[in-house]
Amino acid sequence: MPREDIDGTPVSGKLSVVYEDDELLVINKPPFCVTHPTKSHQLDTLANYISYYWQERDISAKIRFINRLDRDTTGIVAIAKNKYVHHYVQNEMNSGKVTKIYHAFVHGKLPSAEGIINAPIGQPYEDSIHRIVMDLGKPSVTRYRVLEEYKKASLVELILETGRTHQIRVHLKYLGNPIIGDPLYHRDDLALNCFGMSHQALHARSLELSIPQRNHLYVQAEYNSELTDLRKRLKDNE
Repeated sequence: MPREDIDGTPVSGKLSVVYEDDELLVINKPPFCVTHPTKSHQLDTLANYISYYWQERDISAKIRFINRLDRDTTGIVAIAKNKYVHHYVQNEMNSGKVTKIYHAFVHGKLPSAEGIINAPIGQPYEDSIHRIVMDLGKPSVTRYRVLEEYKKASLVELILETGRTHQIRVHLKYLGNPIIGDPLYHRDDLALNCFGMSHQALHARSLELSIPQRNHLYVQAEYNSELTDLRKRLKDNE
């Protein structure tokens, strides 16, 4: 592949590397970290930290994100090291051959042990940050499976069939089980600081895919300390 210059501004920052080879870099993203630069976040993003990481290791490549996460969502973020790998994985995703699994700690108990949430998601008005389930929204499908139940909460595994903005957060709120610590879709968490969380308890747990040099790759990101503590508290209160 042709040599490329790093296209981000290098800034030293902590990176939790889950997996790396010549084609792919996989990071366990912390909370409060934006994936790529925006007007309000120009030098404190995952792209800045990756640029520095690659610069220190003499890796010359553009930063091509395979997936992105909301600022306060933790877990797996994968970055292709060249255009071919990025295109290859995107084709795999479009063909339904890539599996991304999320874990969420939610309020209450779900209506069944597993199920499918099939509800269209859209914006209630132009430029709205919020998304809602609405008849004129885009088709949106989320599969879920309950992993653990507690007195007043549950740990849920989720797989996206579609990729709408805030899809998991919106669908879980629609189901009546908003994510713990999500101030945008459960205002009571912001007011009451429910369960002592400083960020939404949503985690990109694992990624299963193939890349050109490997027929099968499975990577998993561990919970951060806050999610680990939350899980322990929920279990102890049973």
